[in-house]
Amino acid sequence: MRTAPPAGARAPGRVDPVLSAVLSERAWPLRVALLLALAAILLLPGLGRAPLERAEIYFLDGARSMLERHDLLVPYYRGEPFFDKPPLSYWLMAAGFRLFGFDAGAARVVPAVAAMLVLLATLWLGTILFDRRTAFAGALMLATSGAFLAFGRVAMSDMLLALWTTLAMAIGARAFRDGAHPAWPIALAAVLGLGFLTKGPIALLLPGLGLGWFAWTRRAALPRPRVWIACLAAVVFLALALGWFVAVQRRLGWGPLAHFFLRENLQRFAADTYDAQRPFWYYVPTFLAEGAPWSLFLPLAALHALRRDDAPSRLLLAWLALMLVPLSLSRGKIDYYLLPFYPAASLVVGRFFTAVPWRRLEATWSRAVLAVAAVALALMPALLFGQPEPWVPPRAVLVPMSALNGLAVLAIAWAALRPTPSRTLATLALSAALVIGCVGSLVVPAFHAAQPLAAVVEDVRREHRYRPDAVVAACSDPLRVQRDLLFHARAAIEERCDLWALASSSRPFLLLLDPEQRQSLLAAEGVREVARYRYLPATALTLAGVLERAAPTEMTLAANFPTDDPVAETKRKRDRKRALRDAAE
Repeated sequence: MRTAPPAGARAPGRVDPVLSAVLSERAWPLRVALLLALAAILLLPGLGRAPLERAEIYFLDGARSMLERHDLLVPYYRGEPFFDKPPLSYWLMAAGFRLFGFDAGAARVVPAVAAMLVLLATLWLGTILFDRRTAFAGALMLATSGAFLAFGRVAMSDMLLALWTTLAMAIGARAFRDGAHPAWPIALAAVLGLGFLTKGPIALLLPGLGLGWFAWTRRAALPRPRVWIACLAAVVFLALALGWFVAVQRRLGWGPLAHFFLRENLQRFAADTYDAQRPFWYYVPTFLAEGAPWSLFLPLAALHALRRDDAPSRLLLAWLALMLVPLSLSRGKIDYYLLPFYPAASLVVGRFFTAVPWRRLEATWSRAVLAVAAVALALMPALLFGQPEPWVPPRAVLVPMSALNGLAVLAIAWAALRPTPSRTLATLALSAALVIGCVGSLVVPAFHAAQPLAAVVEDVRREHRYRPDAVVAACSDPLRVQRDLLFHARAAIEERCDLWALASSSRPFLLLLDPEQRQSLLAAEGVREVARYRYLPATALTLAGVLERAAPTEMTLAANFPTDDPVAETKRKRDRKRALRDAAE
């Protein structure tokens, strides 16, 4: 049943007949199903065939430790109790390991499913505040936003935070509209409690800013909940939010709680502990870049919302502005902290596409965005073909990818000739889906498969079978293999640059060496070469790395102790023959 927009909302007119027909009220379940299918296609393929990124290793190691130690109360990282985050993400990822096996893809199912639930929460919030056309347009934009989908494939807690934040705002908006029905305050308390169990106080602050603004603007009609409802909601929240903290305190005392609330929250916000030296305006250009192409429409959409009598859009804009205040004041700024920002911003832009008459300014703005998108798409094949093999998909894959890319460029160029909301929405959504799908399911897995991460892990495992006490050490880690070593081989790298001292130590060490270090250290007595690997720096996948076109380089795994491993002895003899043959030539 269609929900009516709240008081003050302006009914959208037939701004674009094509868009109105596509986003009509008919076949709503089918359109929602197609949206979720699109999200699944972009999120799920290749989940386990991507490098470990960002803070994933903390969650993967913590979830694994809970299963291995049969202790769901205390997560461990590198063998030590780890209280940087509450446990809900660890619990869900541990369940993924239990269901699908011990693999990074099993843990990444959690953010991927959370991302699809965020889309549903965005649809719900959009139908409450606006109508189904705006809700679907906003959710489609969210489903084809690069950063949103990228973090939907990374095993961290931030996509879950975006889910609870969006869901809390939707429940609050529905509660304000329907009056003091007992279900809504209790549901809101449960969602806020789950958010607290996911991320801590920030899960109260971000939705609380939007709900507080909503309550202030509707204070005259704000219903008063009955006392028993308020008490039950408080009990539900406290049980979900604080139950784990109470259990940890009873077992381990106040230390873990002090670490979490003071160091991980207060110091992250106010102290220099996590200061990345980023300016207070860091999130504005970050959102415009990582939320492209739809983020580029937000400034004009905001201008229209402020000029017109569009109360729901103004509410969302106020919420976005309020969320930016604590995020911008915090000393610790990271791009994925913006994830709760995306659903509301997508709805504001969706409203711009479905309810704003496009005239010269809107058409010119759209033409500029389409031109930027066309140039970016046109450059992609050249960038990929210029990368060294086998770190890119084979030409049998690159050629059809490039053909599809060319068709997308032509479609965007056609839309730019006479931009309308329907043409712009369709061409940008399809082009973004094409790029994101190809990168996530083809480009990144090919890069990961060519990196020698699995080979390094297997060699370290083999050496540990003969010397379990051997410590892995490296001065730098351009391959970023330390995450894989910890996750797959239970080996934590010591970051040390006194490699000569380690090579001559009586303690057993496995040393990861760059070419210069290898030439120096392999001359030392008692140091043997375990293996050599060709790799590209992990930064080669970034925009700067792609533009630099880094050449493959070598890394060597060496050991300062002998071994009885027959595989190692066979390899030593083979490498010696190859070296003598190369010297003779």
